[in-house]
Amino acid sequence: MCKRTISLSFFLIVCGQAPLNTHIVGGVDAFEGSWPWQVSLHSSNFGGHFCSGSLINSEWVLTAAHCLPGASDLLVYLGKKTQQGVNTYEISRNVISIIVHPSYNSQTSDNDIALLRLSSSVTFNDYIKPVCLAAQNSAFPSGTSSWITGWGYVQSGGTNTCNSINSLMHLFLTSLIEGCVSFCNMMCAGLMEGGKDTCQGDSGGPMVSKQCLVWVQSGITSWGYGCADPNAPVYHISLVEKNPGASSSSNRCAPFCYGFRVE
Repeated sequence: MCKRTISLSFFLIVCGQAPLNTHIVGGVDAFEGSWPWQVSLHSSNFGGHFCSGSLINSEWVLTAAHCLPGASDLLVYLGKKTQQGVNTYEISRNVISIIVHPSYNSQTSDNDIALLRLSSSVTFNDYIKPVCLAAQNSAFPSGTSSWITGWGYVQSGGTNTCNSINSLMHLFLTSLIEGCVSFCNMMCAGLMEGGKDTCQGDSGGPMVSKQCLVWVQSGITSWGYGCADPNAPVYHISLVEKNPGASSSSNRCAPFCYGFRVE
């Protein structure tokens, strides 16, 4: 039996709901409205889409800190399916504030987390909804099935960018892998045989699992070696505090963890 502890009930009433996501097929393009929290980050410096993120309430987007250096004129797109053509339910917002995790280390990618405040709040509908974020102590053991989404490259260093043949949001079923991370707030996921993976342009996007009828984000796509290579899983920044209260440093993720707990 699942239990839920809601600490931000005014916001979490609608989080993690994807009413148009009635079926999922791994490794294919996503259909419209299937991942309503997915956002696309655009910058004039990068000529359009360069990273992903997730909507966590009506005014804030969660992404990876390493996406932000060099990005100017940030524009956040919500309700977007394709980077080409018409997106009927698409809206956009400017960014008025950026908060990078105070302990972010660009050399090690530790605490690769950032928050973006939108210029105005968004109205939720079937195509635009926030994701639930995992609370401290939530359990996502190795082998947990998770989904990752984005508009990134189809191959490492390739020319098939998000604006060409890979213009639709894609998704992959992955699973958490034990014992391959260097920092307590990282986790890695992927298929050890390779073939399905995130790639450049997917950074900052959410890794989610379905828990008790809602979708919960457990991690943020951060970095990896190549794309979809065997024995080369992708590293994600965990949103779950591993050892709360153990020491002052153990709470470094706390401001970025929100109250949805699954037992």
